Amino acid sequence: MKTIHYLTICLAAGLLITSCRPDSYAPIGGTNDNITAISGAWKLTKVTQTDVESQRKGFPYTTEDLTTVFNYTTLQLTFNVSNGAPSTFTINNGSAPPITGITSGSWSVDDPKSPKTITLKNGTVTETMTLGGYPNSVNSKLKVKVTRIDAATNKPLIAYDYEFSR
Repeated sequence: MKTIHYLTICLAAGLLITSCRPDSYAPIGGTNDNITAISGAWKLTKVTQTDVESQRKGFPYTTEDLTTVFNYTTLQLTFNVSNGAPSTFTINNGSAPPITGITSGSWSVDDPKSPKTITLKNGTVTETMTLGGYPNSVNSKLKVKVTRIDAATNKPLIAYDYEFSR
């Protein structure tokens, strides 16, 4: 009787082990080409300012929507691509306050397949934007963050979240 019970347990364990295989899923669509998705002309639609120091200290009011405070909707950012790689950029501020210290030059990314930062360069001047979201078939917005650093302490002071649409 114990042998039958033991065989039943072994058979159940064997069936359990052989039936537990990961499901294979077919890929959904092709691989995203994030460089091409980022390229093109973008209009600024939303600007949010975050006081990083106040946020770190736990103050209640740390974020402000600046979109309507200044005329940011006139700002246009264009990323150009050459042979599938980042090439040049231009920023037309219109009547909006500038979002970077440079308005034209070259741009690059840290990783062509899955970029996390965009680097803008003109001569010796370099500025970095952190990507907050890629445009894709579900979300057509380009989101970037620019953080201003205190030169004396090298700590972030103010962060600006910019949301662009085509």
